[in-house]
Amino acid sequence: MSMERILWFDEQVRAGRNPRSAELAARFRISVRTAQRDIEVLRDRLQAPLGYSAKEKGYTYGDAVFDLPSAFFRKEELIGLLFARRLFRDLRAPLREEAEAISARLDELFRTPLLEKLEETVSFDVGWGPDIPRKIFFDLLRSIIQRRVIRLEFIPRGGGEGADRDVEVEPLGLHFSQGAWLLLAHPRKRKGISIYYLTRIRGIEVTAQQFAPAAKGGGGDAAARRTMAVFRGGKARDVRIRFSPEKAEWVSAQAWHRERRLQFGLDGSVVLEMPEARVVEVLGLILHMRGDASVIEPRELRDAVEAEIGRLAVAYPARKD
Repeated sequence: MSMERILWFDEQVRAGRNPRSAELAARFRISVRTAQRDIEVLRDRLQAPLGYSAKEKGYTYGDAVFDLPSAFFRKEELIGLLFARRLFRDLRAPLREEAEAISARLDELFRTPLLEKLEETVSFDVGWGPDIPRKIFFDLLRSIIQRRVIRLEFIPRGGGEGADRDVEVEPLGLHFSQGAWLLLAHPRKRKGISIYYLTRIRGIEVTAQQFAPAAKGGGGDAAARRTMAVFRGGKARDVRIRFSPEKAEWVSAQAWHRERRLQFGLDGSVVLEMPEARVVEVLGLILHMRGDASVIEPRELRDAVEAEIGRLAVAYPARKD
C-alpha cells in the first residue's frame, strides 16, 4: 500500500536515519523505481520539504515543523479521524478484537506533535453501555445478511426468574445509538417495525426459513430506514403528541414550532401538531411529562419512545416491597 510505505519513509526521515529509495524498496519488496515514485509523491503531491543530502547519502527534511498527516487531511477531517481513533480504541464487545487492529493502524498517524496536541485539546464521550456477547451480535448480523427468520429469547423485565415469551421476527438492521445496540425487526405476528435493545436479548435461534426482501422504495425495508433515521438523532416529520387535561394550559402557553397547531378535545386534553420535531427533544418531553403525554404519530417516533421506556424499565426495575 502506497500510503503505508510513505508513512514508513516519513518516520525514517523524521528519525534522522536518512533513508534512500533502495531501503524503501527492500523494506516493502518493491522495485527501486516504485520506491522512487513514492518519494516523489511525498515531495511533490504532499509538499514535504524533502531533499537529498549528498553528505548523509540519504533524504532529509529541510523543515522540522512539517507534519505529514496534516498534508493528508484538512483540519475538519483530522477531528473526524481523532473521533474514529477514540471510537476504535474504546470499542467494547462484540467488536473489540476487530477494533484493536484498526486502532493500532490509526495510532501510527498520531505519532506527530500536531496530532498529539490535537488529542490533548479535543475529547469525546462515546457513551458505551453493557457488553454484548459476540455470538448474539454475529448471529444477528448473519441473519440480517442472509434474510433468515430468527427467534428471540429475552431477559425478563425486573430481573425475575424465567424468560419473556419468545418472539419470531424478520431482522432488518442493527443500529448503535447513545451507547446502546438496537435491532430493528419486523415481528411476524404483527405489523410495523419493532426496536429491541440487544442488552435484553438472552438467546437467538437462527432458523432455516428465509423471508423475501420488500419491494424497493416500500414495505418493511422503507419502514426500517425511517425508523433508523429517527434513532440517528435527526428530525421526525408530522409529529402529533397528546397531552392530558392537566397539561393543556401549560401546552398552550409554550413556544413550540412556528407552524404548530393545537386541537382541544371534549375531555380537556390537547393534541399538539408540528410539521417536524427533534427526536431527542420529544423523548425528553415524554419522559418529563411522566404519563401526561404520549406520541400519536409518526409510528417510528412512537416506537422510539416505547423502546427508550423499555430500556429504562430494565435499568430501573420496580421495587418489590
